[in-house]
Amino acid sequence: MTAPAVSSKPTLTLRIALSSCALVGIGLAILYLKKKQTPPPPHTDCPPLGSIVHYHKGIPIYSNGLQAFESHGKHYAADGYYYGHKWQCVEFIKRYFHDAHKHHMPNVWGHAKDYFHPELAHGALNPDRNMLQFHNGSDQAPQVNDLLVWNNPPYGHVAIIAEVHHDHIVVAQQNIIGAPTQRFPLTHHNGSFTINDDIQPAGWLRLP
Repeated sequence: MTAPAVSSKPTLTLRIALSSCALVGIGLAILYLKKKQTPPPPHTDCPPLGSIVHYHKGIPIYSNGLQAFESHGKHYAADGYYYGHKWQCVEFIKRYFHDAHKHHMPNVWGHAKDYFHPELAHGALNPDRNMLQFHNGSDQAPQVNDLLVWNNPPYGHVAIIAEVHHDHIVVAQQNIIGAPTQRFPLTHHNGSFTINDDIQPAGWLRLP
């Protein structure tokens, strides 16, 4: 008995199924391409450039937008004292010491890292800022209103110590997205005080 011949042509049901799969595949491909070509939505976690994000002792801290290394013009006090570039970290600390403490730094220039001179002896006067300078990890505990300095390249960072507790400090700062205040661990061991961070601060400066 001869077996029935098997047709090489797909059945109507199979053709419909194959067509449906092809259409689904094309649709998914189009969606994928559209997704790749569509730019991501704008970042919405950053406050608008120039908006006030916090006050520290009545001194406003402003948003520098999404680009930390960009500045938006020079900023001067009413008496002509140069605060710095809007809205960099240095601008805030100089504005804070000027407006809240009437302190004019003799040298108004430099990046954040330039505010700490590693070659100066611990407790010596920093002549550029007219402030006493203390090294991190020394016998001098940080105090409220001290100027905390990171001198890591390329530009470093500066902040104002707003609170001091037995195991941590809190700083007020500008140009750190989402963190106008920030907490850092403070350790005290064998008479030495150390403020800890992934990149440790070099030290702090204090009004004489």
